[in-house]
Amino acid sequence: MFQLKKGYFSAVMLICILALLSACGNNSANNSNTAQAEATPAAESSPAASDNAAGTEEQSATRMVKTVKGDIEVPANPQRIVAGYYHGTLLSLGIQPIGASKEWWMGSPFLKEQEAKISDIGSPASAEKVLALKPDLILINDTLAEGYDDLSKIAPTLFIPYDSIKNVHDEVKQFGVLLNREKEAAAWEADYQAKAAAAREQLAGKLKPGMTAVLMEIDGGTIAVMGDNYGRGGEVIYNALQFKAPEWIQKNVIDNGVQYQEISMEKLPDIANADYIFLSTYTETSQEQLKALTESKIWQGLPAVKNGNVIPLDYKTYFYFDAKSILGQIDTLTQTMLEQTSK
Repeated sequence: MFQLKKGYFSAVMLICILALLSACGNNSANNSNTAQAEATPAAESSPAASDNAAGTEEQSATRMVKTVKGDIEVPANPQRIVAGYYHGTLLSLGIQPIGASKEWWMGSPFLKEQEAKISDIGSPASAEKVLALKPDLILINDTLAEGYDDLSKIAPTLFIPYDSIKNVHDEVKQFGVLLNREKEAAAWEADYQAKAAAAREQLAGKLKPGMTAVLMEIDGGTIAVMGDNYGRGGEVIYNALQFKAPEWIQKNVIDNGVQYQEISMEKLPDIANADYIFLSTYTETSQEQLKALTESKIWQGLPAVKNGNVIPLDYKTYFYFDAKSILGQIDTLTQTMLEQTSK
């Protein structure tokens, strides 16, 4: 009987030892996999797993980003972004920012629904308000450069200078790479090209290829001409609809990167000698100041004015030139031109 019990006890002990060794082996394998996942760069991360553990691991992954402020470690998949600028671009990539500057950069009629979900961080941004939002990533441009040190103490902060981005297309592409949203960036570009082509097709019977256009703005007593990368619909006019800029504007406003140039009324016959004029009026410009331009002999003598080809641009609708607003502007400006040319 004793011998039987002893053999039985030995068997049980053997089973326990084997089970323990098996468990240790599994733990070692799990620890090895975790280390590998942590060492894997975020740019090369695999699709998110369905279980919570994998999702948490993916959110905690980081990667290094080279910036003008040096190499910055940022979340591979940030979940709470404060955008001191560029919030419209984030929205175009399917990312909902948690904070942005309301007075300075929010107000586009094309972002009304999305902006309602964004907390105001002040203009300029308040470090206290940003801190309260508990961001995991902060994006700024030159307008908040002086506050970089304070903001970078709250969360990884990427300073992206305004002049480091060529245009809205380059901006979407860069942020697509930066935020692991390259597919979304490509989808936006495809959407833009499709909308632009459709708009040109709609206007094909009314507008001839190679027609010229001038984008102007009156701000009180100041008259200015603008290029294709300064808001007011310039991207849509010169790139989506493919109007040509008069030679002087192409050389002195667009090609040299100035994008905004004040001019005197006396120069209008030379500078604004175009088939179309797109006229933006700053919100604080009085009717008397506007009439001083539009009722002048110089204005009345311009070809576009004589032919009824002056297209008024609502300031608040066309001021913004983020990626999402521009898509909306293609539609609204096309509709405005269809209505104008049908008169």
